[in-house]
Amino acid sequence: MRTSIQVGTLIGIPIRLHFTFLFILVGIIGGFATLPATEYRVPLGLGGIPMSPFVRYSLATAAAVLFFFTLLLHEMSHSYVAMKFGTKIHSITLFFFGGLAMMEDLPKSPREEWRIAIAGPLMSFALGGLFLLTSWLLKLATLIFGVPASVLRPVTILVFSLGFLNVGLGVFNLVPAFPLDGGRVFRAFLATRMPFLKATKRAVLVGKIFAVVMAVGGFLADPITFFLRGEVVSGNFWFPLLAVFLFIAATEEENATATFAALDGVKVRDVMRTERTSVPEGATVAEVAKKMLEERTVEFAVVSEGGELRGFVTWEDIKKVRPEQHLTALDVVARAERGGGAAFESVEEFVFAEEAAAVALKKMMKSRRKVLAVRDAVSGEFVGIITRRDLSDYIEMLR
Repeated sequence: MRTSIQVGTLIGIPIRLHFTFLFILVGIIGGFATLPATEYRVPLGLGGIPMSPFVRYSLATAAAVLFFFTLLLHEMSHSYVAMKFGTKIHSITLFFFGGLAMMEDLPKSPREEWRIAIAGPLMSFALGGLFLLTSWLLKLATLIFGVPASVLRPVTILVFSLGFLNVGLGVFNLVPAFPLDGGRVFRAFLATRMPFLKATKRAVLVGKIFAVVMAVGGFLADPITFFLRGEVVSGNFWFPLLAVFLFIAATEEENATATFAALDGVKVRDVMRTERTSVPEGATVAEVAKKMLEERTVEFAVVSEGGELRGFVTWEDIKKVRPEQHLTALDVVARAERGGGAAFESVEEFVFAEEAAAVALKKMMKSRRKVLAVRDAVSGEFVGIITRRDLSDYIEMLR
């Protein structure tokens, strides 16, 4: 099931919205509409200002949309700098905790990483400064041109809030806690003095410590209320929730970095399988199932009599076939292709034997497949298969 939808493209990058984006959008609209305009040290919402509910929530919705547009610009700045360094960006997704740019590769050097990482906070600071300047000009307009304060005050408050939030976002992202932007700058700094994997592990450790401190602090007291009102009140659940997300994200990136580090210098031919890899296209489903059980494997390439690759058949595909259907392996491939299964579809779904094993893993991650065909780089002939399990087993043996 897809959890996000594409809503457009910017400079060739697909922009997607995750379903969790809707929850936080509603929450931010509510915040802009109801947070007090006078009780806090800085005004953040329209609470307490007389106006109709329609006008209140229309203004709050416009401000919320603008805020998420600033989040998009934050991620676009990362992506733009990465593209300047030759890194492909698959998509940008806005979700519950902000935005995420999906880059095809890790930065190739510490110099690239810190420049890509710092671009986001710099954009947030620039946007924050622009909004704060605009709010000041709106206040000035009430004095110079005699515009009634009641007319511009709601807009001025929301513009100020957008500036305040963007500056806060920039400051928060500069905290040297991985995987925040500041944590990536910190890793880049460490990577100039030690191997990249070791730098990642140290940056992740700092990030995890920060996440734990943030979670504990969030349970004990609400730091936002203390900053805005100078009062100590019971905890804010957003901080523990965000802390859990940061902890998990740091762990996942550490594991991914360790995986690709383990595959450094490894070729597809070192990991691929050349035996027990295929079944003829005319084999019945019963014959394929029997062979899978006998050979303890859950995927086969389906080949023609001339050895041409037709697709893949997996144990999951086999389980979906009823005995009375009397299908062949090629029938299963065709059905899987129609249903988005493991069928061979395009040039993206194979690798050459002399390519890096990391390339195979990236293609599997991108296409969400567990198996790829392997071809000979000279003849183009099908010579074997490589699976995620093969890669996992190989990495485990190296540890």
